[in-house]
Amino acid sequence: MADAAAWVDWCSRPEANDDRAAAFERWMGENEAHRRAFADLAALWRSDALGEAAADIAMAAPRRSGRSLPWRFVIPSAVAAACGVLAVLFTPWMDHRTLETGRAQPREVELADGSVVRLSGASRLIVRQSPMGRTATLERGEAFFDVRHDGRSFAVGAGEGRVMVMGTAFNIDRLSSGRTEVALYRGAVQVRSRSNEKMDLHPGDRVILEQGRIRRDASLRVAQPDWMGGWFDTHDASLGQLVEEMDRFSAKPISIDPAVRRMRISGRFQVGEPRSVLTLIEAAYGVRVVEEKDRIRIEPHKS
Repeated sequence: MADAAAWVDWCSRPEANDDRAAAFERWMGENEAHRRAFADLAALWRSDALGEAAADIAMAAPRRSGRSLPWRFVIPSAVAAACGVLAVLFTPWMDHRTLETGRAQPREVELADGSVVRLSGASRLIVRQSPMGRTATLERGEAFFDVRHDGRSFAVGAGEGRVMVMGTAFNIDRLSSGRTEVALYRGAVQVRSRSNEKMDLHPGDRVILEQGRIRRDASLRVAQPDWMGGWFDTHDASLGQLVEEMDRFSAKPISIDPAVRRMRISGRFQVGEPRSVLTLIEAAYGVRVVEEKDRIRIEPHKS
């Protein structure tokens, strides 16, 4: 409880820094007792319930006994009463978990703050929400975020950069090549590269983060990400990117030979049906699809 009180006091100060924030997150993640203690004390700190509870007890005591109840009894009782009520109210401020999907197993999750995340297959997202703010890290795969505004910032890290939002809907696609794509569907966000280059996005904007730089891509033409309907639409992408998008929907891992990975493609591909796309690219792009017991390989024709 003493540690929790110290952290509550620190959180209320303007001089918060990244090192202390990291220490706070570690302390919060150590066990459930830490989170409960912090929730109780922070709820009291943020409300008038303690004073109201103390006043109620102080006024009620004389009617029962004709004399005032000593403050050493009033204050603990007030704290207990306020904690019991306000710990429930504080619950939406906390969310510490890792979300992971298997290949061909997209998933929709509602976070504690009411925000909704839709993960594509073979994706991994780490969520950390506390009274100080809301953060997430997309370690791999693709995710669509519909963020609820509650006064706290929401930041998502994804390899090449970071997306800063308040209340908005956006999509992040993190590719194994190191390239990260961000598309904004509603609201406003600021995208920052790992070299600290910044760009403000408006609805319909799409950017690519690669090698520490940010560049704009073609504007959006749809109301939600194509992958949510099982599609991949591109006017100029590599065959390697198409295979990576398709691999998230495939029961078997799909690999591609480096000799054909950089081949440029255009079109609309139903990646939610990997076998139909494999047949298409084998016919259209002169590659060979080899299916083995535990995987699928795409390679150049031997001829």
